[in-house]
Amino acid sequence: MPYAKQHKQNTRKHILASAFTLFTAKGFDKVTVDQLMRNCNLTRGGFYAHFTSKAELYSEAIKFSAQNSMLNDLKPADISDKQWVQWLLDKYLSMDHVNGERACPLAFLSTDIVMQNEAAKMVYADTYLNFNRLLSVMVRKYCECSEETILATTAMMIGGVAMARTLQNQQASQQLLSACRNEACLKLGLKN
Repeated sequence: MPYAKQHKQNTRKHILASAFTLFTAKGFDKVTVDQLMRNCNLTRGGFYAHFTSKAELYSEAIKFSAQNSMLNDLKPADISDKQWVQWLLDKYLSMDHVNGERACPLAFLSTDIVMQNEAAKMVYADTYLNFNRLLSVMVRKYCECSEETILATTAMMIGGVAMARTLQNQQASQQLLSACRNEACLKLGLKN
């Protein structure tokens, strides 16, 4: 008896989540299809029921992780736009995020993406542009903010998390994240 459609969708999500975790930990080149499928307790043959290649999986894992990151959370109705932006900065520029909690593909794949194919680079770039659009819409509801300010702020946020992941000293990582958060707050009208 064939599997239900929901089972196939759940298996695909499981593969995508596992792939993202492995790609962020090891990079594209150091992850094999066999490792990935073993990590999912599935067979190699099952991979091809969902993806045509590891390169396709990489692009799809970026999309999947972006859709499931904190950047995609809806603003609760009981908080203001300004409070939501503050929440986003606090969560994004945190040690929990650096340690992989709801990891953003922009920060976690920032060095690996340069070695990937054009399709993956386009997905990554689209994810970045969507991040900017989302933040811009929210910030402009409570303050005047230029496109350049939004671009600089998101680049600092992504770079801050990427750099904090490389530091071997938690205190230095926290100091970096705090500095980025303070600058982002100033730029986005959250501190007077």
